[in-house]
Amino acid sequence: MPLTPITGRRIRWREATGHDDLLLVEGGSGLAVAVALIGRRAVAGSADGAWGDRVSHGPAMSGQVTNGPAAAAEAGERTAAGGGLAGPAASGAGKTQEGGGEPFDAWALPVGDVDALVADLRRERLGDRLVAEAACLRCAARIDIDFGLADYAGHHRPRTTRAAVPAEESGWWRLRSARTCFRLPTAGDVLAAGTGGDGRRALVEACVRGDRSAGPLRAAERAMAALAPTLRSEVQGTCPECGATVGLDVDVRELCLEELVFLAGGVLDEVHLLASAYHWSERDILGMTSRRRASYAERVRASWSADTAQELIDV
Repeated sequence: MPLTPITGRRIRWREATGHDDLLLVEGGSGLAVAVALIGRRAVAGSADGAWGDRVSHGPAMSGQVTNGPAAAAEAGERTAAGGGLAGPAASGAGKTQEGGGEPFDAWALPVGDVDALVADLRRERLGDRLVAEAACLRCAARIDIDFGLADYAGHHRPRTTRAAVPAEESGWWRLRSARTCFRLPTAGDVLAAGTGGDGRRALVEACVRGDRSAGPLRAAERAMAALAPTLRSEVQGTCPECGATVGLDVDVRELCLEELVFLAGGVLDEVHLLASAYHWSERDILGMTSRRRASYAERVRASWSADTAQELIDV
């Protein structure tokens, strides 16, 4: 049963249906699609402790890990660039759930928790190993950098920070060095704020109180990065052609979403196939689990292939 690394929420996954596949195919990648998918698939369990109690001391995170208003605004830009859902349409998709169970509000999760849950969905389908593609800047050779999702997540787990302590208000933190309080931006905050400089200002307004001058704001962002890291950082490998060190900006959530979109890509063909063969409605076909829909489609293809072969023999 997956556990969100930052908020400590336990969830279970409802089996995917055609509606989930259609969301991926039509929405593509981006934070809004990730939130909507988790909102549809996740069934809420219990929390394993308050946010402030869950962060742990750990090794320095590998690469440059981003979070806070500046990074969150950048996440919004990646959402816009990747297409997909945004605004009210995404809000509706992310906050409703089919199939029973307590609705899961993925919009209230920090972006790092959204990243971790998307990675878990991908791991459930394709296993732990992930391959990212890069190009060597020295010789232009194409390079595959592969790593384990579990190990990668372990290097990006939440850490305590001496710069901040829990504030009196639940979910808020206070800097030791300034009259500044902050809370961790949620996925909903990021999507509501929009992109670019205006998005960053909106996130600061929503998530930081008190002294918002440059120094305390930078300190708050560093504390956010420790308390709620995302799964985006630089991964390094060695070029097999020239031996140069190659760095790659890896966004695990987006890589995993792209693979999930690819896996869901046959949904429209399968709807067409089953509607043609059995005269079922689109709604009924999409309401099936993805596994059952694929099984029916496989049987139709096998049946039609056999009929076609027999026709050729008869001729």
